[in-house]
Amino acid sequence: MKKTVQIIMATYNGEKYLEEQMDSLLAQTWTDIRVEVCDDGSTDHTCDVIERYAQKDSRISIHRNEENKGYVRNFLEGMQRSEAEYIMFCDQDDIWDQNKIEVTLGAMEQAERGSADIPILVFTDAINFDSDTGQDQGRFHEKSHLNIKKVDTAHLFMENKVIGCTVMVNRAVLPYLTEIPQEIRVHDWWLALICSHFGQIVYVDRPTLRYRQHSGNMIGGSSFGSYVKDRLAGIRDQREALHSSYRQGQAFLSLYSDRMTQEQRETAQKFAALAETGWFMRRWNMMKYGFTKSGMVRNIGLFFLM
Repeated sequence: MKKTVQIIMATYNGEKYLEEQMDSLLAQTWTDIRVEVCDDGSTDHTCDVIERYAQKDSRISIHRNEENKGYVRNFLEGMQRSEAEYIMFCDQDDIWDQNKIEVTLGAMEQAERGSADIPILVFTDAINFDSDTGQDQGRFHEKSHLNIKKVDTAHLFMENKVIGCTVMVNRAVLPYLTEIPQEIRVHDWWLALICSHFGQIVYVDRPTLRYRQHSGNMIGGSSFGSYVKDRLAGIRDQREALHSSYRQGQAFLSLYSDRMTQEQRETAQKFAALAETGWFMRRWNMMKYGFTKSGMVRNIGLFFLM
């Protein structure tokens, strides 16, 4: 039996690249899809483009937010409205491989054979490409040096490994989304935390889309060298980002504490308390509980920033 996959696309003034992305969705080998475009108050012709596609294909619909919500809430509220078996996330400016849904769904179905009633998140790699030249710039995870094997709860509190535009989740995630705290940093990060604590995360080691890099990206696929350069240039910003992660952890603990195991609760409590912990104990708990990032360079920087 065919299984419906809901694609949630968040848009905001995205007319420049939108048609190329929409065409790649409609060219998918898996055809039982529903595309809900969640527009966040575009002032360009984004909605006109989507309306044209919706008139030609009944699988496409548009939801217009009454006010600008930001991309995190835009995506997660789109999830809350979904009635599909599986949900995927889509940026307005990438290009999906034709078999992206089929490949991801295959991994999801395999994971569900053991336990379909738990929240499961499947994510893949992506190919970065330069929007101006069209040149491929390598695989996202290789360029960013992110360790995708470390998706346990402790590591995920400190560092997100998931690329949202590659993600599929099953409906078992939805009961965990009755509330959407303001402290959520990124929607895919929050979903990864949920699935790491209460279900399963699966990585498919292959690219399934071309991830457009341009000046308007909300979150890009910069190289590891650019990552280091940016961190050295903005120490104050990095400390604020770190404290934002602490606040996200505090919100997660507050919302899901009663569903956690004792071990999970202890780990979450230690992470949530890092901002108020003394200099030595903060670093001791970082090492003891595994609140670390990918690679030596990132962790040296983290040690001094904490």
